[in-house]
Amino acid sequence: MGGLFSQRLARLGSQNEFKIVDDIAKAEAMGQQVVRLNLGEPDNDSADNINDCAIDNIKSGNTHYCDPQGVMAFRESIAGFVSKTRNVDVSPDQVLVTSGGKPPIAFSFLTYVNPGDEVIYPSPGFPAYEVWTNYVGAVPRPLHLEENKSYRFDATTLAPMVNRKTKLLVLNSPSNPTGGVLTKEDLADIAKIMEEQAHPDYRILSDEVYEDFVFDGNDHHSIISQPGMKERTILMNCHSKTFAMTGWRIGYAVLPTQAEAQALKSWSVNIYSCTPPFIQMAAREALDNPLNREITKNMRARFQKRRDVILPLINAVGGMHCTQPGGAFYAFINVADICKRLGAVEFSARNSELPPPSTLFQLFALYKHGVATLDRAAFGVVGSEGQHYIRISLASDIEALKTGVSRLAKASVDVNGFQAFLRQPELYS
Repeated sequence: MGGLFSQRLARLGSQNEFKIVDDIAKAEAMGQQVVRLNLGEPDNDSADNINDCAIDNIKSGNTHYCDPQGVMAFRESIAGFVSKTRNVDVSPDQVLVTSGGKPPIAFSFLTYVNPGDEVIYPSPGFPAYEVWTNYVGAVPRPLHLEENKSYRFDATTLAPMVNRKTKLLVLNSPSNPTGGVLTKEDLADIAKIMEEQAHPDYRILSDEVYEDFVFDGNDHHSIISQPGMKERTILMNCHSKTFAMTGWRIGYAVLPTQAEAQALKSWSVNIYSCTPPFIQMAAREALDNPLNREITKNMRARFQKRRDVILPLINAVGGMHCTQPGGAFYAFINVADICKRLGAVEFSARNSELPPPSTLFQLFALYKHGVATLDRAAFGVVGSEGQHYIRISLASDIEALKTGVSRLAKASVDVNGFQAFLRQPELYS
């Protein structure tokens, strides 16, 4: 478009988790009946008491501008919840309510990180971490999570990466897309290294969106609970997963100081003014009503049961391997052998402009076998060469999951079909 778009727009890139929606629509228009295992949202609706609270607030006229930092009653609930569950003292003045879970990521990068600063973030990881690292001109330092370590990392992995230019460390436990869970001991090691080696004014952005989905009777641990880390940590969370409120767009951040909460609030003021008050009151109802914790507990049990049923089916497919996730609600499947068998690795290697092998397999499985997944490139690109994975969501019913895995199994051996697919570049270029 010549000079129409600003140069900064290109730095945002795109996110495959949303691009796949267009591919699904295209595949369905071509006659495919698609099993959707790409969606990262619980397969139930928000609870009636949450819905009723929002409706009552709308009917009573609570539909006007409100404090850009968040309604005080909701901030008090958040502060109380975080103080109790993390064993730290949090004030409502340290809380910023946001329209969705993503704004605290963007706001943190825009507030703390200068061009040339180094940012360490998990890869594979939520794509916004890498997007915003690139956007603010920071040096990306992806911390590559290893399958043979159950996608955890400790001092041995982190220490060589941290130096006085390390301004921000991003943590995500339980992890999207891997389901990896950091232990209390891991977090203690991470805290020690950051204190000893990082920039004097470093911050840790702790994404704890999946905190309620830790499996096998294990507990969620937060780095904000480590000694001295409350003064270093931006804890971010949202209601999308825990309370099945994805479309409500409600999240929050807990900042180390009141001054930092005010600094991040300035982005809210200048972008969307404030988060709708009736949504905040419904979110407060979700957080405060014990009924909703029982619903979340049942969701966790349901996701764990699906994991236990589906993982053996995945690992029974020749060329597939999936490490058991300790949390979240995803299965991150190694498809390296399949990519080699089908010829995706060889084909992709011939032209650097072609999608990576796991992307080719993902699109082939969608367009020719009717199952939607997400590829490795959807979760961070820098340094991901040679890593061949796809993610499926366990937030689908058992029958859909079984059907999806069966279709992936058929796609995995369909060499002739894959070669025919490669002759249709309009489907993958």
